Amino acid sequence: MKINRITASVFSYSTESESKVLRALDALFGPIGGSVLRQEVKGHYGDPIVTFKIELEGKPASEVTERIISKLNKADIIFLVSTIESRSQGNRIYLRIDKQYLISQGKIALKDGEDVIKIVISLRQSIDQFKEVLKQYASGNVYT
Repeated sequence: MKINRITASVFSYSTESESKVLRALDALFGPIGGSVLRQEVKGHYGDPIVTFKIELEGKPASEVTERIISKLNKADIIFLVSTIESRSQGNRIYLRIDKQYLISQGKIALKDGEDVIKIVISLRQSIDQFKEVLKQYASGNVYT
């Protein structure tokens, strides 16, 4: 995969364990890691919220993107292929990963809704080329 950058951001609400949310980010990014930026903000009703953000560029970004895609189940990859146009803008792909499922089950799954890990993937290839790579993952014939 030809990736310029991958960025992930997630909220940790006052009712959640920050360490569990950080472990979820670790599960996504794996041993490649990267430094996590932590910021405290206030919610709509004044409740404390912590945001975590991690960003990688170049080869590590490509490796993490491949890791995430490879851990999605086949149905999620097929869904991603069919919705890629609505998830992209320019050379960027926008994904939402189910935070609670990742925390509780240790598995990566797409989720359109709230309480997600937001991922932005900046490509060095076209959306159509990325879509073809996704199709290879869905078929089990991965040649990145």
